[in-house]
Amino acid sequence: MKRYIITGAPGTGKTTLINALRISGFYCFEEVSRRIIISQQKTNGNKTPWQDVTGFTNLVYNKTLEELKISIDKEAFVDRSLVDNIAYLKLKQKTIDNKFLNFDYKKHYHTTIFFLPPWKDIYVEDPQRLQSFEETKKLHELLLEAYTQLGFSITILPKTTTLKRKEIISNFISTTLI
Repeated sequence: MKRYIITGAPGTGKTTLINALRISGFYCFEEVSRRIIISQQKTNGNKTPWQDVTGFTNLVYNKTLEELKISIDKEAFVDRSLVDNIAYLKLKQKTIDNKFLNFDYKKHYHTTIFFLPPWKDIYVEDPQRLQSFEETKKLHELLLEAYTQLGFSITILPKTTTLKRKEIISNFISTTLI
C-alpha cells in the first residue's frame, strides 16, 4: 500500500495535522527530517538544513528508505517525503543528487499530495525550525515546483482549522476508495 504525503514549508501545521489523523485512527509516520535535526543537535552534529544541507538530505534519504520498507496494510500518511529534499537543496543552491531525481516515488507514494501553504498567523520558530517566514515562502515555491515536475497532483489545503483540514483529507480518501 502507498503512503499519502502531507507537505509544505516549515510551520504550516503539518505535524499538527498528522497528529490529528493519527488520533482518528490513520497510520502516520513522523517527520524524518525533524528527528534527524534533533539527533544532530543532541550530538553537536552539523547535518542540518542550515549547516550541511547535503549531509542532512543524505541522512534523510537513508532513514526514509528504512521507513519505506515498513509494510502498511491501511491508509497511511507521511510528514514530508524525499521530494522535499530537492526543494531544500535548491533553496541552498546545492547540487541535487540523482538518487532524488530518479527515485521511484510513485512506487511508494500516492500521486495526490496534500500541501499546506505558508501561514504567518501560525508560523513559529523553534529549535528545529530556524528559517525566517520569508525563507519559508521561498521554500513553498520550490516545493510546489519539485512536486509538479515529478508529476504529483497537488491538493492545497486551506488556511483553516486542523479539524477542517482533516475532514478534507478524510473526504478525499473516502471518495477515492469507492
